Amino acid sequence: MRSLLLVLLLIAACGDDAARTCVDRWLQWGGDHAHAGAACSAGQPMARTVTKVVIDPFAAMETADSDGDLLVHYQVPLLDGDNVYTMTKAGTYTTCNPRSGECAYLRNTQVWAERALRWEGDQLVERWMFASDWKPEPFLTFEPMFQPAIAGDFMYVPGAGGSVHKLNLDTGLPVTRIQPFGATLDPDTYVAGAVVAAADGSIYYNALKLNHDAPYSADATGWLVRIAPDGAVTTRVYQELATGAPATDALCRTAFGTATPRPLPPPDVDGSPTLPPEVPCLSQRPGINHAPAIGADGTVYVLSRAHAVDRESFLIAVNPDLTTKWSRSLNRILDDGCGVLLPATATMPGQPGCREGARTGVDPATNELPAARVSDSSSSSPVAVPDGVIYGAFTSYNGSRGHLLKLDAAAGTIVAKHDFGWDVTPAIWRHEDTYSVIIKNNTYSRDAMGVLTGPFYIEQLSSSFASEWRYQLTNTQRCVRGPDEVVSCVDDHPNGFEWCINAPAVDKDGTVYGTGEDGNAYAVSQGGAEKGRVFMDMALGAAYTPIALDAEGRVYAMNDGALKVLGR
Repeated sequence: MRSLLLVLLLIAACGDDAARTCVDRWLQWGGDHAHAGAACSAGQPMARTVTKVVIDPFAAMETADSDGDLLVHYQVPLLDGDNVYTMTKAGTYTTCNPRSGECAYLRNTQVWAERALRWEGDQLVERWMFASDWKPEPFLTFEPMFQPAIAGDFMYVPGAGGSVHKLNLDTGLPVTRIQPFGATLDPDTYVAGAVVAAADGSIYYNALKLNHDAPYSADATGWLVRIAPDGAVTTRVYQELATGAPATDALCRTAFGTATPRPLPPPDVDGSPTLPPEVPCLSQRPGINHAPAIGADGTVYVLSRAHAVDRESFLIAVNPDLTTKWSRSLNRILDDGCGVLLPATATMPGQPGCREGARTGVDPATNELPAARVSDSSSSSPVAVPDGVIYGAFTSYNGSRGHLLKLDAAAGTIVAKHDFGWDVTPAIWRHEDTYSVIIKNNTYSRDAMGVLTGPFYIEQLSSSFASEWRYQLTNTQRCVRGPDEVVSCVDDHPNGFEWCINAPAVDKDGTVYGTGEDGNAYAVSQGGAEKGRVFMDMALGAAYTPIALDAEGRVYAMNDGALKVLGR
């Protein structure tokens, strides 16, 4: 009865799946299976912090170990009426510096749990907690994502060995553990990235098996997993999904090493371009943090990369039976390197741009046309749109700004590109008979002292990626809230702060919500005017976090390991 009522409410509020433009229940990454980040409600004025919930008690230690940055990809809270579901951590934090590679297996002393809360007045009161046995991949920098999803009366929570725990949503009690890879749980097989629920109740997620002693130099195996509504499980190996990908033992181009004389790229030899060395590609496997996206027709969009070389990446459209619909290589698809985004005039080491006379459009690190890369450091996920799929890939040659790509639904043809895509799952605002795409747009150039110079924008693009408006984050004050709730500030960021949002949200009126590294949550109205802001707890670097809105228009944002609910 509860499930039927929720379905009827959703249909009444938002229409059928093909026409749906928004969500009243934020049930997974990006709100729904398309990851559009669009709420049916109007966001409340962010006049105050309604309540605060600590989700990561280790945040201060993690920040200290990372030289002031919080290198964690946090779960988006799941919102269902008066119910709020969020991750929390327990166990023990083991000190390590992620930038040094020390953290590979040391994160395993922590415990990731899902916590169910319910609104009682202005307070969130705990209902239940479920401690998972999931552990993160032994990734060297950012802590990988732990992201459940809700489907009907159940929550699907990542577990150990590539398994998923199916929980009763009301009680938090386990219904079953779904084990696609046999009765024995292999500790070197991981649920990689977010669990996703389709409109028909099917569950999709990625699994990844790594070599324990050499996780990123020995080969790996990746799978796409589907759990049907009747519980039947299907898996497909990524090397098979990525049709047209190089064989495991084929050779893939790397990048020029530090021993190659600068400026790059090197000069031609006998009229031919000098190219970097090759290594065995190893197998195709999923990006560590991404969430598969599902279109209105049931097509599943996933990201794949060669285990050894992320320039050999693919965006793949998969049918619900896990057969490949199309597979699009992202290698050498860009042409805006030397002489376009980068001046081809450098004659001395250290000069900006490319070596004088470099071939037009090439990536100086490879001397080939640039690749759009599936980075394991990024939580950027595909977003299904009415006419295709959008993805924010990583590129380093344009100041590590990445590139946003749009591919059509029929064949995966690239129909639009934009010079920013780093670690952002765009929000989609549908209006009239079209839609707009909302991203962050940071410039990561630095001055002689190593300080970021910006500018830093929230930007709205048309469906063809023409810029519609920008809002620049210009706050110069670095602030912190003390234990006594007194906020103290230092004016030491003359160029402003970058946007740290990795999945913005948009409400029914087109108001955009995002967070900055200055510790503020912002509301920006259509046209790019600031509508409101709330300071949370502290200015904090590299905390790439999502944001969500519930049916009442309350705004759920994260800062310093805490979830803050903002509203009137």
